[in-house]
Amino acid sequence: MKKNKKRQKRVIRNRIILIAFIILIAIIVILINNNSKENATVSADLDSKSEIFSNITGVTAEVSKYIVYGTHLNLEGSINVTNSTIDNVKLVLKSSNSDEIVIDTDYEINDSTLEFTTGEIINEGLDLESLGRKSYYLLLKVAYTNGQDKYYSLENKTNYSNIDYYTITKNSENNKIYINFGEYNSVPYLNLAANKVEKLPDDVYDIVIDPGHGGIDAGAVNGNYYEADIVLDCAQKLKTKLEELGLKVFLTRDGTEDENENTAYNMYDDNGRITKAMEANAKIFTSLHMNSNQAYLANGGVEVYTPGKFNYDFAQLLADNIVKMANTNYSLMTTNRVKNGVYMDNFTQNDIEQANEEAIAGGYEPYENITTDTSYLFMLRETGGIATGAYVDGRNTNYSANKYYNSNIGLESYLIELGYMSVQEDLDNILNNSDAYMQAVAESIKTQYLN
Repeated sequence: MKKNKKRQKRVIRNRIILIAFIILIAIIVILINNNSKENATVSADLDSKSEIFSNITGVTAEVSKYIVYGTHLNLEGSINVTNSTIDNVKLVLKSSNSDEIVIDTDYEINDSTLEFTTGEIINEGLDLESLGRKSYYLLLKVAYTNGQDKYYSLENKTNYSNIDYYTITKNSENNKIYINFGEYNSVPYLNLAANKVEKLPDDVYDIVIDPGHGGIDAGAVNGNYYEADIVLDCAQKLKTKLEELGLKVFLTRDGTEDENENTAYNMYDDNGRITKAMEANAKIFTSLHMNSNQAYLANGGVEVYTPGKFNYDFAQLLADNIVKMANTNYSLMTTNRVKNGVYMDNFTQNDIEQANEEAIAGGYEPYENITTDTSYLFMLRETGGIATGAYVDGRNTNYSANKYYNSNIGLESYLIELGYMSVQEDLDNILNNSDAYMQAVAESIKTQYLN
C-alpha cells in the first residue's frame, strides 16, 4: 500500500513537472514570436523611413501650433524660403508604397517666410477617422514654378507633446493613432502611426452627453417641470440608443449628484461637469438643454449651438433630424442664427467690455484673450481648449480653474436647446415625445460618424 502511494505521488510529481515544462516552452515560443513581430515591425518602419526621408531636404518647417479638436488634426507653422517662385503648397501624408494623402492647406509668403495652416475651421483639417492602419509622415510639399517639388519635414516648436488618439468605435473596432514627433538621422519629423486596439482604455469614451444643470440648479422651470429633470431623462435615453449602436458613452451627471450641489459654479472642480467631460477623453460632446423666454412666444423650436469658425454640417443635420423626427420646428429666433435651427453665440464687443468691468470690480485681471471669435457659451468654449479660446484659469475666484483651458486636445462640442420650457406646445412635445427627439440625435450621430 505504501509503495502504491509513493508511486502515485511520483506520477503526480512527474505530471506537474511535465505540465510546467510545456507551459515554459509555450511562453518561450510566444516571446520569440512577439520579438520577431516587433523586429519585423521595426525593420519595416526603418525601411519606410529610409524610403520617405531619402526625398527630404535638409531644411525643416517649424510647427508653431497643433490641435486635435474632435476627430480632426489641425496645425500651423512656417518655413524660411529663398525662392519665392512658388506655385503651390500642400501638407501631405506619406507612407511606404502608398499614394500621398493631400490635406487642404492655406499659405502666404511674407518676405522670406512661408506661413502655412490647415485653415481656421476647427472641425476640419486632417480627418483622423479616415486613416488606414499604417504609419504616415506628415510633410510640407512645396511645388515651385520650375516644375520641381520639394518635401520638408516638420519640427515641433510648440509646448505640446505627443498624443494618443483613439478612433470612434465602429463595428466594435477601434484604432489607436499615435501622433508623435521624432527624429531620424538628425531630421525631425511628425509621424502618425495607426494600429488596431482590442478595446478602448477604461478612461477613453466615444461621446460625452451633458444633461444641463442639476443639483441645486434646476434650470428653466414651468410649473412642476424642471429643465434639469427633463434633460437628464433625455440624456439617459440617448445614452441607451448610442450604446445600442456600439458606442461608448459617458454622462457628466446621472441624477445621483447631491441636491445641494451647485453645478452652476462647480463645473471646473474635480467632480464638475467640464472636468468630467474632458477627462472622458472622448471626441464628441453634446450638452442638452431646454430654452426659456420671459416674453410671450407663440412658437418655440429647436436651436443647435456651436463654437465659431466651424463647419456647421453636422449641426444642421441635428437640427433637421430633430425637426423632422420629433415633429417640431426650427426656432424663429434670428439673433446669432447662421442656418435654420443652427446658432453661433460669440462674445460681442459689449460683452467683452462688460467682462472687463466685472473683472476690475472683482479684483482680478481682465482676461486678455477674449475676442469676438470667442464662444460666449462656456460649455462649448471650455471643452475645446485652445481651439475654442477657453480661458478660465482661476483668476476669478468664483470658479476653480479649468484644468484643460490651455489644452491642445478638445471635444467637438454642440449645445442643443431642444425646445422652450416657456412654450407649452414645446414642453408637451418634449414630455410626450422625448424618445423621438433622442432618436433624431442618435440617427444624426450614426450618419455622421458611423456610416
